[in-house]
Amino acid sequence: MLIVEDEADSARFFSALMESEGYTAVVATDGEAAQKALTAQDEFDLVLLDLILPGISGWEVLKFIKSDPKLRYVPVVVLSALSDKASALQSLDQGAEDFITKPIDVETMLSRVRVMLRIRTLYEDLTTERFGRQQAQRTLEMRRYLSKVMGGSRKVQEVADILDNVVSTDTTVLLEGESGTGKGLLSEAIHRYSKRSEGPMVVVNCSAYPETLLSSELFGHEKGAFTGAVRRKLGRFEQAMSGTIFLDEVAEISPLTQLALLRVIQDRQFERVGGEKTINCDVRIIAATNKPLADMVSQGLFREDLYYRLNVVRIEVPALRERPEDIPFLSNYFLSQQRDRLGKGIFGFSRRSMGRLMAYSWPGNVRELRNVVEHAALMCNTDAVEMGHLPPRLTNEEEKQIKETSSGRLLDQERRLIINTLEKVDWNKYRAAQMLGIARSTLYGKINKLGIEPPDKAEPAV
Repeated sequence: MLIVEDEADSARFFSALMESEGYTAVVATDGEAAQKALTAQDEFDLVLLDLILPGISGWEVLKFIKSDPKLRYVPVVVLSALSDKASALQSLDQGAEDFITKPIDVETMLSRVRVMLRIRTLYEDLTTERFGRQQAQRTLEMRRYLSKVMGGSRKVQEVADILDNVVSTDTTVLLEGESGTGKGLLSEAIHRYSKRSEGPMVVVNCSAYPETLLSSELFGHEKGAFTGAVRRKLGRFEQAMSGTIFLDEVAEISPLTQLALLRVIQDRQFERVGGEKTINCDVRIIAATNKPLADMVSQGLFREDLYYRLNVVRIEVPALRERPEDIPFLSNYFLSQQRDRLGKGIFGFSRRSMGRLMAYSWPGNVRELRNVVEHAALMCNTDAVEMGHLPPRLTNEEEKQIKETSSGRLLDQERRLIINTLEKVDWNKYRAAQMLGIARSTLYGKINKLGIEPPDKAEPAV
């Protein structure tokens, strides 16, 4: 990797840090040296770039990299001084993949470097595969998008590995996972980077319509098909022609509509409600549910044949608590959105507030995290989000956990003390109570409360 940093101490620190992680680091102390290094060696996998440089500025180096066909896919991480936040944000618009503010937090820096190198490695692998340059670029962009909106954890990368194989096809995809995990974002990624990206993407929340209206919503109806049908209406499948339809909460579809949907998937044909004309369906189907469809099939609540038609490629979307390493990325991503919307100068989280976000269980997953960050941004009137800016439920839970942990430790210590004392006196409770300085009745009560029992070989003395 190339480290472009004019401050000697910082350059040595960054170089030593990267080499300690097993990377090969080349240091350039100004923009001219950086351009010469990039020209002489086009095999860099990452560039750490300070914007403020003597002579040729970091801006010109960034432009040089992103305008060169051989270098444009090398990730650039901008190192931004605290006094230059606006420039760092502007650098993202000019092609940089990420920026890190100074002073540098080592763990944050290493984590982001790993994500960028993972993307770079993927690009190199894909360019050598049979999909060709165009497909490689599209897949790389999809990976970048997922890393941006979902994080760079191993679990997200496993999901991306599956998408690599299906995104360019018309295969039906079933997304299963808890509410708020980002199933909608994944469906958008599949459509955006598929060969149908020029066509429409139509989203249908199947749980939002009563059984009597869902068929009409999906397949349309003819004028006079039922009371209130005063004109012909095109259904969502017709609106999604040559594109993608996303059936959210597909588990809520009634048995009758399940049968109609099965025909669409099998025969690629349907009729409008009240109509006789058969319409050919050129649509890719992505379905999502927060309920395990396999269990519903075994309970007779969902058609088995439809399940297998939907379950061509199944992706289990991981809950946020299963990938806590994504929380810093997502938190800062959502914060940047709120910063732009509110026009506030908030550029990160305090160590304690980020620790609270990392420790929280997130029952509402990514959707809950986005709402928490929005609340914090609204409450924040400083440069960084502090504990007091987080919703009360997060801070209250921290206090609850501390109390529970402290209480648990005290009970464990008390239990060990009583057992050790009883063992010393061969489980004679009268002598143990004397040694502990408590009444025998009090000792009996504690033994029962703590579930203390003598070993089987011992005959407990009274």
